[in-house]
Amino acid sequence: MSRLGLVALLCLLLGALGGVLAAIVTSKPPEARASFTPPLEPPPNYRLKDETGKWQTPGDHRGKVVVLTFLYATCPDLCPDQAQDIRRAVERVNQRGVHIVSISVDPVGDTPARAKGFLERQGLAKMPSSFLVGTRAQLAPVWAAYGIVPVTADDKKAAEIAQMSDDYFKEEARKKALGIKEKEQKYVPSPEEIREAQFVPPDVEDPYPTTADHDVYRGRRRHYTLDFEHSAYVLLIDKHGRQRVGFPFEQLEPELLARDIRMLMSEP
Repeated sequence: MSRLGLVALLCLLLGALGGVLAAIVTSKPPEARASFTPPLEPPPNYRLKDETGKWQTPGDHRGKVVVLTFLYATCPDLCPDQAQDIRRAVERVNQRGVHIVSISVDPVGDTPARAKGFLERQGLAKMPSSFLVGTRAQLAPVWAAYGIVPVTADDKKAAEIAQMSDDYFKEEARKKALGIKEKEQKYVPSPEEIREAQFVPPDVEDPYPTTADHDVYRGRRRHYTLDFEHSAYVLLIDKHGRQRVGFPFEQLEPELLARDIRMLMSEP
C-alpha cells in the first residue's frame, strides 16, 4: 500500500473510532457528565501569534464573549468535531459579539499555514476566530496555567504525522473537487474500548481542570493514540474578561453552548 493510502486508512480509522467514542459518551446520562466552574476572575494571561502572525492576548477581545478551546490543526477526528460544535453554536448568535480562540497543543505540527487551513476546513475562517500557535517554550506556560496537557508525541513523530496529515487533506480536497465519494466503513469497538469510554473517575467533581489529569481529561481518552492525546475543554469568558463556565468536549452541545453565549452577551 502506498504511503498516502496508509495515511488515508489511518485517518479513516481514527475518525471512525472518534465517532464511536463520541456516540458512547454523549449517550450517557447528564449526571455522569463533567463540568466545572472556574474562578470568577480574568483567565490566565497569554501572548501568542495567531494564524496571520498577529500577536494576541486575552484583553484583545474585551467587550465580546470569548469561546476558548485547545486543539491541534492536523487532528482527523475529535478536534474537528469540537470545532463544528462551536461553529454551530456561534452561528446561532450575533457573531459580532463573540470571538472563538483556539490555542495549539502541538507546537511542532501547528504552523501558521496549518492553523489557517484548519480554520478554513472547519468553516471558521469567515467567522470571528483565531488559532494561536507558538513554540513549545511560548505555549508551555499557557498550558500549565489553563490545566492543559498537550500532545505527548516527540518532535520527530509530531512532524511526521503533520506531514502525513497534509497529504491526506490534499487528497481529500482533490476527491471533493472531482466529486469522488468513498463508502464509509463501520467500526465496531471492543468491549474494553467501550468500558474505557464509559469510565468516569472520581475527580469529575474537581472545581476546574489541572494538569494532573495527564493523558486524559476527566478520565476519557479521545484519539485512541496516546501520543496525540491531549486535554480538551471549552471555556467561556464574559465581556468583562472573566472566566464563567467550562465543560469538556463530551458535554458540548451547540444548542446549549449557544444558550450560554447568549446569556453572557445579554449581561451589562
